[in-house]
Amino acid sequence: MSERIREVPSPRRTTTTYVADRATIRVAVPKGWARGVLAGIEAAFAGWAITTVVTMLAFLSLRSNTWMNDTTPRDALGLGGDLWVAVMGGTSVAGGVSYRAIPTLIGALLIVLVRILLRTTAGFPRSSALFAVPGFVLTSWFLSGTSGASSQWWTGTVGAVLVPLIGSVWFVVSSFSRDHDAPTMQHWISGGFKMGGLLAAATVVASSVAAVVALVAGWGRASGIQELLGASSGVDTAFIVGAQVAFAPTVMAWAAAWWSGVGFMTATDSLHSPTVVDPGPIPPIPLLGMVPQTAPGNWVVLVPIVLGVGLGVVSSRLFRRSHVLHQSAQGVLASCVFASVVALWMWSSTMSLGSVRLASMGPHVGWATLALVLEIALPAMLVALATHPTTLALVGQGAGRVRSEGEALRRRHAERLSREAATASLIDREERDFASGADEAWAEASAPAAMGDTTAGGEAGAEPEGQGAEPEGQGAEPAQEDAEEGAGVVAEEGEEPASGRDQGGA
Repeated sequence: MSERIREVPSPRRTTTTYVADRATIRVAVPKGWARGVLAGIEAAFAGWAITTVVTMLAFLSLRSNTWMNDTTPRDALGLGGDLWVAVMGGTSVAGGVSYRAIPTLIGALLIVLVRILLRTTAGFPRSSALFAVPGFVLTSWFLSGTSGASSQWWTGTVGAVLVPLIGSVWFVVSSFSRDHDAPTMQHWISGGFKMGGLLAAATVVASSVAAVVALVAGWGRASGIQELLGASSGVDTAFIVGAQVAFAPTVMAWAAAWWSGVGFMTATDSLHSPTVVDPGPIPPIPLLGMVPQTAPGNWVVLVPIVLGVGLGVVSSRLFRRSHVLHQSAQGVLASCVFASVVALWMWSSTMSLGSVRLASMGPHVGWATLALVLEIALPAMLVALATHPTTLALVGQGAGRVRSEGEALRRRHAERLSREAATASLIDREERDFASGADEAWAEASAPAAMGDTTAGGEAGAEPEGQGAEPEGQGAEPAQEDAEEGAGVVAEEGEEPASGRDQGGA
């Protein structure tokens, strides 16, 4: 019988492969970015318009002078474009010589203008305010390239970036203080920027006071230089004074560099500092008449140090953080902000007005910044940390620990002295006891010997005469033996056998 073999179908295996979705990176601009761009464009056009209008007014007021006969309105418009490039930190070339002088007051006003215009982005994400930078830069390039006569438009790129960037960062940081739901880290970040701003503002105010004092002291020299310029009318004088007022922050920076101890250059070979005075010729600028003519000495450096200590006391009250680490981080951030502001300030106050002696004027940016940070920012940070409650508690604990350890050391020292005194007295007593015991032992050892000699002599004298019939030599031998025995006892028990023998013989 054959069996039927049938193939049983095996179940079919299926494999399911899942493909994970690819990570998609989407770059999207924040809401309100157009408002940020518009604020940058408006600020650039407003700044250019101000410089151009001021230049045209100066041209219309001075065109009656004989030295302005060859100047046309188009030249005045080109001069306005060159002034805009100068505000952005650019250079102008005339006769193959490069000139660079930044009207720092106009640049500071532009930063404030950007900050004000960015208020339209208050209801949008904070990052939208940063879009003012590309709007300002592109507009500045366009205006510099189309209106400048002898300026190099690309050289003003640094200032075109810094002006809107500082204004937008200022707006973003100030928005943190209005956000009460911000975490603690953001609060110390905001406090660091505010503390750095306070240090910078106080330094500017103190420098302005120093500049005013120097101007009052050198008013006679400044007036003499003003007369050499030959201003024939009140309008000429007003424009000369107005042009110098535009460089007021530059003068303050020079004053800050002077009292920091680094000094500044009025020419490539003329340094002025608290310890050095170079009496070389100066350019015909009335403000340079306020340059100090004497060197008071290094004690001037104490002024910014005292200022830094005072600012540290104020900061410890205004920007106090609950945690000492947040306080430390806030102080470091404030120092960085202060260093950045001072470095930018010193860089903007440098200028070049010629090709030989006047090719470099102003302070040394790096050394002046470092000196002011060490003299103002560092003392302020250390004072704020030293007056923190946690620091005071740690110092109190450390002082208490040191005090307790000192008391323990003094107690152990007293105990050691007492033990040493007790040990010394015990050794003294033992030495005295030993000496008295030795004397007693000597007395006890000496007494039997003396008694033995006396007894032997008495017995020999008490013998009857009749019994002494022995010969003389036989009777003397026992007495001699007794004497030798007594001397031997003394030699065995006494400390000084020789003296014992002498006493026994005696």
